[in-house]
Order: sequence, then structure tokens, then C-alpha cells
Amino acid sequence: MSLDDVRAIERIDRHDTRAILADFPLQCRRGRALPAAAPPSGERPRLIVIAGMGGSASGGDMVAACAGDTLDVPILVHRGYGLPAAAGPDSLVVAISYSGGTVEVVSAAEAALARQVPLVAITAGGALGALAQARGLPRVTLPSGLMPRMALGYLVFPLLSVLAASRAPVATEAEMNEALGVLATLAGELAPGVPTDKNPAKRLAIAIGDRLPAVYGGPLTATAAYRWKTDFEENAKILAVAGALPEMNHNEIEAWGGPAARERYVVLLREESDPPEIARRFALVREMLAPTAGGVTEMWTRGDGRLARILSLAYASLWVSFYLAVLHAVDPWPVPMLEEVKRRLSP
Repeated sequence: MSLDDVRAIERIDRHDTRAILADFPLQCRRGRALPAAAPPSGERPRLIVIAGMGGSASGGDMVAACAGDTLDVPILVHRGYGLPAAAGPDSLVVAISYSGGTVEVVSAAEAALARQVPLVAITAGGALGALAQARGLPRVTLPSGLMPRMALGYLVFPLLSVLAASRAPVATEAEMNEALGVLATLAGELAPGVPTDKNPAKRLAIAIGDRLPAVYGGPLTATAAYRWKTDFEENAKILAVAGALPEMNHNEIEAWGGPAARERYVVLLREESDPPEIARRFALVREMLAPTAGGVTEMWTRGDGRLARILSLAYASLWVSFYLAVLHAVDPWPVPMLEEVKRRLSP
């Protein structure tokens, strides 16, 4: 089908996901405006643990990546039950679950309370919201009604506010302003009304087609690469691969030498500010994989600050996976397998 056929898109996208994606820059502005919350102690944490799963954890990944070169407090994104042993009374735990019903995150929050670790909740409600209310915990209350993977703005910006209020700032006001501006520009370039010849997200979805996408990032963009993988899986319902340079040069590169590579498509997440050694590796990977893979595309970050650069790629991922879902005649909104797992595991 043609991705420029708006009526055909409407027939497949029955939940109007495209409107939510178009609204993403405004969602980020609203997320930034939500009241911040900080632990009552006011002490600067020695360690920050962001407890989350799936789409909610993705916001933690991106904030941690932004903090890597600037914040002297380590940030650990914890996916699982309980908490790591390193989380103690001089740490900060941010329990982040958009729905509030993620059992692993509730378990982490309960572990923090049992250990007397300062705790902040970011959620729209559910069991985590009820726990925060019952125990009088600091909480950022999010607007409800979205799929967690499509609520990234409501996860990233409140988390930035929580860390700033905890004396562990990750992004300046200027960096957040820049990120919002970059996202607004991208919204005008990637939306369904922009024709394919001018819309890089549509062109990439068409190029991937029925191939398995493999997305590789560098020191900052590896986090975005994993987000691309999960967006392909949840939105388009196709398996995807994510990796990072230089690590993939030491193992995964070997899988691209055989004939099966023709059934895969490579997406390289690039930055103008890539260090020379990383830029050289990207160029070499492209040179070596172009003859064997089903195709290679480079997607470049936008903006100067780390927040703008990583969010620009995350936003592009939402649109590319949306268009790929449409090409496969799949409604990108529902996640029936995921919901079935939750149903079977519920008490």
C-alpha cells in the first residue's frame, strides 16, 4: 500500500496512534510542566536506581545516557523484582511505571521501603500510585490513557525534574528547550501528511519492508538503538536486533557474512559529534555490511545537547515503526501477547 494514502492508514490505525505520535512534542512540554517531587531528606544521593520495565524503563535509559558524561552520581536502570544490593539509605530509588501496575516496579518500591531507601514514584496510578498514596511518598502523577511506550515524554521530563530536585541535575533548562524545539521540527517532517519523497520515516519503513531490522548505535545512541528494537517489536510486531559500537565489532559483526544477511536491514544511528574512533568504525561497518545486508541506512541525531540528540532518534523510531506496522497491515496500538502474559501472571 501507499503510505501517502491517508484513508488506508486510518483503516489500519484504528486507535489513532498517529495522532498520539503527532502530539508527542506537546506531551513532552506537558511532562516538563508537571510538579516535581523529591525525597523529603533533601540529601544528595550517592546512587540513583531507576526501577522500571518496558516502555517505562526506556525513559530511565535515556536519562542515564544523558547523564553519563556530566553527572558524578551513577544511575542504574533496574529491570526486575526487588532492588540491587547497592541500593541503601544513601541512595535514591525512582519507581517509574506509567500504568502503575507493573509488578516488578511495585516489588522494587516495596523493597526500597523495607530498606528505608528514599523513594519517589512516577506513575499514572495503579498499585504503585496506591502505595505512594498510602505511604505518603513523593509522587509525580502522570496523565493516563496512553500505552507506556507512547508516553515517553511523560516519563523522561518528570524524571529529569525529580533528579534536579534531588540535587542530581542531568539537563539544563536550555538543553530541555532545545530538545522541545527539535521534536517540534521533526513532528512537521515525519507526520502522515508529509509525502514519502520528503518523509525519511516513511522511506526507511519501505526500505526495511519484510526484512529483520538490526539497529546499531554508538556511545550515546546505543540506548536509542534498543528503543528502536522494542518499538519495532511492540508497534510493528516484528522481531528486531539492537547493538552498540564498538562492542558489535567484537562478536555480532561475524553474523553478517553469510547469505542470510540479505534478509536483514541495517540501521546505523549516527551523530555528527561521534568521536573519530567511533566514526571510523561506523564507516567500516557500513562498508563491510553494504554488500551482504538487505540494505543499510544511517539515521542522524538532531540538536547539540545530549537530550535533544537522543530524543530525536527516539521520536523517529516511533514513526518508522508506525509506518512499518501500517505496511504490514497491523494496528500499532494493541499488544495482545504482552497483555496475555500479564493476565496469566496476575493473582
